[in-house]
Amino acid sequence: MSISKFAKIDPSVKIGENAIIEDGVEIEKNVVIGHNAVIHSNITIREGTSISDNVIIGKGNGKVIIGKDVSIGANCVIYADIVLADGVTIGDFVSIGENSKIGSFSKIEGKVTLESNVVVGKHSRIENDSYVCKNSLIGNYVIVGMKSLVLAGIRITDGRVINPRSTISDDL
Repeated sequence: MSISKFAKIDPSVKIGENAIIEDGVEIEKNVVIGHNAVIHSNITIREGTSISDNVIIGKGNGKVIIGKDVSIGANCVIYADIVLADGVTIGDFVSIGENSKIGSFSKIEGKVTLESNVVVGKHSRIENDSYVCKNSLIGNYVIVGMKSLVLAGIRITDGRVINPRSTISDDL
């Protein structure tokens, strides 16, 4: 385990074996960090968050803010300049590209890839094995069905439901 003496970590935080926490990290109370997690510099993790094993947060240069009561599954990579709002759930094997934002209480299920500059609104769900290309906007209360592809720069408005295995090539 390698924890920087310049990280600010609440005493209630539970940290797994072989975790790495770099300079400038701030972790609030009642956070759990799994085994082999890597928390790069300039990361803020709010209270009640759970980060599973083998997660990398802050890959690249930039700040990451993880809200309260967020759950991040195993083997995820979360790049730099990311905001995960309160109550977000991230499944296993998810990749979130730089400069992306996930709205409160949204769920990104397992094996989903979000490229860079993707915005997901609040209370939305992107189901298993889906792929969202860069510069896309998923509105509030949207469901993107499993194994779907959202092409680059697409805008999906609030309340839309995308069927499983869909390819979205035009704004909805």
